[in-house]
Amino acid sequence: MAADGGHPALEELQQRLEAEQRAYAEVLAAVDGLATFALPAEAAPECRQKLEALNALWPAVPPPPTGGGLGGALRRRAFQALAPALERQEQFNAALVQLLNARLAESDRLHARLRELASALVRYAQRVQPLVDAHARASAALATTRSELVLDAFGRQLESHARRVDGLAALAGRLDQLAAELAALRASR
Repeated sequence: MAADGGHPALEELQQRLEAEQRAYAEVLAAVDGLATFALPAEAAPECRQKLEALNALWPAVPPPPTGGGLGGALRRRAFQALAPALERQEQFNAALVQLLNARLAESDRLHARLRELASALVRYAQRVQPLVDAHARASAALATTRSELVLDAFGRQLESHARRVDGLAALAGRLDQLAAELAALRASR
């Protein structure tokens, strides 16, 4: 601005404004980049497939053995001996699968909410600069209006003072005239 007749301080302010606008644009781009992240379910769809397989595989207790004879009786007896441990393992498997299902569902909700929050933050950041610009324009317009009002009031005061000075000048002229008349009267006596 100084090159075209502006004040050097204004040029410095303009350079600082441009630097701040570049910095704001960089931050906004970085936040925008961070807001467009892939959700874990999107980034690793194989997790869902593994969870489905786990849901299908969790039962641990096989059906009791069938068959007759001494071999069948031994298998049933062995099964009955192992049944409490197998049932406990099955309960553990069921609880673990339920926990994993609930955790993954909650994780999906949380990540979706984080994406919404990041998106809202970007939209907010995009609105900050126009808001500040509008505020600056309004402040500048208000300052201009105030300046015009001050200048108008100052102009009226100058006119009032000019009228008073003119009145005083006229009074001084009249006093000079009266002094001349008084001097002429004294001289004629």
